[in-house]
Amino acid sequence: MPKKALQSLGTLKDGIGNDLRAKSERPIASVALSSQDQSPNCLCLHAGLGRVRSVAGIDWLSGFECDPGSLAIRGRFMRILWVFEHLQVQAQLREVAYNLAARPDVSLEVMCPWNETPPLDSSVIPLTRLAQRHKLDFAARRVIREKLQSSSFDIAHAYSSRDLANLLGARHGVRSLPKLVGYRGTVNRLQWLDPGHWITFWHPSLAKIVCVCHATNRTLQESRISAGKLATVWEGCDSDVLQTPSREELGKFDIPADAFVVGTVANMRPVKGVDLLLRAAVELADLPDVYWLLVGDVRDPRIPQLAADARIAPRVRLIGAQPNGGRFAGLLDVYVAPSRIEGLSMGIMEAMAQRICPIVTNVGGSPELVRHEVDGLLVAPEDPSAIARAIRRLYVARQWKQQLAESAYQRIRTEFSIASWSDRLHETYSQLLNESGRTKTLERAA
Repeated sequence: MPKKALQSLGTLKDGIGNDLRAKSERPIASVALSSQDQSPNCLCLHAGLGRVRSVAGIDWLSGFECDPGSLAIRGRFMRILWVFEHLQVQAQLREVAYNLAARPDVSLEVMCPWNETPPLDSSVIPLTRLAQRHKLDFAARRVIREKLQSSSFDIAHAYSSRDLANLLGARHGVRSLPKLVGYRGTVNRLQWLDPGHWITFWHPSLAKIVCVCHATNRTLQESRISAGKLATVWEGCDSDVLQTPSREELGKFDIPADAFVVGTVANMRPVKGVDLLLRAAVELADLPDVYWLLVGDVRDPRIPQLAADARIAPRVRLIGAQPNGGRFAGLLDVYVAPSRIEGLSMGIMEAMAQRICPIVTNVGGSPELVRHEVDGLLVAPEDPSAIARAIRRLYVARQWKQQLAESAYQRIRTEFSIASWSDRLHETYSQLLNESGRTKTLERAA
């Protein structure tokens, strides 16, 4: 849906009045959100003496219980606050925000930092500037507390551990406290001696933790967090956000257009295992038309040394971090994620969304995303030879590689799309409010 067509229900979509007036037998004087109905958490439209012939044509009222005779449209309405310090660089999550804001039962506001350009259209999603220096930032907590006190939110969702620590710290003195939700994107267990975990994930006021994959969910249960406090929400990807480049762009990196290009997009820390990929490259040195394109900051000192190996150096390209780096996966024939530890990799999803066949290590949430020999290939971790064998299989069987790539693309479209991600997150919010019996509603004039 175009951004210009979206409005937060916190200020009531003009479309409600327009659609109802168009279907009314007599002029409708006003339209308002009301909490006066006896039903809990009810969205009611009052239109004076007007009557509606039908509301079936109002597609964004899907999921609500409609009574055309009385103009009552009943359903749960949620006011949600996001606190997210990294939204500026998370293009896919920004699309989720717009998707949620377009829903009739959601009012979304966001607190985040920005410099010159806000990360979201503030006419669609109200924004509050929030800068955080650390997890015990009392100035940031004061800003968050003022926001919580000024609006009656049902849910406040913090995405980073810094966001979560300051959100939890801001709860004191808030009369109507929303349900506080955190986020966990890694598969590492919590550490008893880490005070940061006690003021975030182990905090007793935290109502729910959104886990990026089932593997994350399991490790948090192993860290003695109850299963009822956890919800797995697979994320997703939209290829339209990426703007896939054409193969001609390979020429910018001195790579022939007809080369077989293998690579990855990552912040190349040791945990990402790019050293293993380069060791695999040495084993494939007998394939002269295979080039290696590595996108991202190099934070592992072994990588430049391995890339300088005379057997592969002429065909290795380290191009550093790039704006919208995920789009460069679209230049590859095979995307390799040789991670030692992984949650649910957005890099893998961005490759799959561009019809690129993935090879991934069988760690963390990767096997939840890539089905072996269906959407790509799974290999054992810490095994450069296994990576080399998998690449050689795809190099030889080009048609099969394309079949795997197409299956990967369809998997993103059906199970890991922005819409699917938004649906799962919306369902998690709804279930949390149902579990708590929360019945808050919003009353606004049109």
